[in-house]
Amino acid sequence: MSNCSFCATKLARGNLFSFRPHSIREHIKKAIASGAKEIWLTSQDISAYGRDIGTNLTELLESIVKIEGEFLIRVGMMNPLHFKKFELNSLIEVFKNPKIFKFLHLCVQSGSNKVLKIMRRGYSVEDFVYYVEKFREEIIDLTLATDIIVGHPGEEEEDFEDTIDLIKEVKPDIVNLSKFSPRPGTLAYKMRQIDKKIINERSKKLHELIQKISLEKNKKWLGWKGKVLIDEKFDKGFQGRNLSYKPIIIKECNLSYLGKFVDVEIVDAKNNYLIGKIIDFQ
Repeated sequence: MSNCSFCATKLARGNLFSFRPHSIREHIKKAIASGAKEIWLTSQDISAYGRDIGTNLTELLESIVKIEGEFLIRVGMMNPLHFKKFELNSLIEVFKNPKIFKFLHLCVQSGSNKVLKIMRRGYSVEDFVYYVEKFREEIIDLTLATDIIVGHPGEEEEDFEDTIDLIKEVKPDIVNLSKFSPRPGTLAYKMRQIDKKIINERSKKLHELIQKISLEKNKKWLGWKGKVLIDEKFDKGFQGRNLSYKPIIIKECNLSYLGKFVDVEIVDAKNNYLIGKIIDFQ
C-alpha cells in the first residue's frame, strides 16, 4: 500500500479497510427509502477501494447504479496511483451513468515530478494529465477537483513554477490548496523545512491563479438551463447541484424544496459558485 511522506492518516487509521459491497448497498437502500437523494461515497482514498477484499471501485459503482430510486452518487477523492491498478475505460464508462455526478476529484499535490518523488506519491505529473484527458474526452461538462500542497520540503522555486504551469494547463474547476505543515511521525517532518514566508508567498500567488481560472470556468455556465437537486440550506438561500456537481445558489427556494429537483437557469457566476433562477418546479 502507498505511504506518502507527509500524510499522518495511515499512522492514525492503519492500512486499507474496505466495507463489503453488500453492506454499502444496504446502507444506500435504507438512505433512499428514508428520502435521501444524494449519496456520497467517501474515504481517505476511494480509488483504493476493494483491493483488500478482491474487488474495486468500478465493480462497486456498477452494482450501486442498479439500485432502484431517484438519487445521485458523488464519488470522493481518488489517487492517480491506484488508477494504474484497474481498467480506466471501465471506470469512465460507469461514470457516464445518469445516477453518478460528473465530478472527478483526482489529487495531484504538485506539478513537479521531483517533488512527487520526494512525496512518495507513486505517479507522475504525466500520469495525472493523461487520466484527466481521458475523462474529459468521454464526459462532457466534467467538473475536475484536485489538491495541491505548497511548500513541501524539497520544493524549489522551479518546482513551484511547474505547479503553476500544470494548473494553467489542466485548468481544474476546484483546487483544494494547502500550505505544507509537518506532521509528527511522518517522513516529511524530519526533512529540512521551507521558510513560512516563502510558503505564504507561493500560496498567495497560486490562490490568485486558482480563483481566476475558477471564475473563467464558471462563466461558461451562464445561460445554462437544466435540472438541479436542492441539497443544502444557507443563510442567504439554498444550494443545489447539477449533474456536473456545480454548486448553484438559488434564493427563491424554501424548506419544501430540499431534496427536490428543479429546473434552473444560470444567471450569474462567481469564483466558487453559480447563481441560478428557478424556471419551473415539479
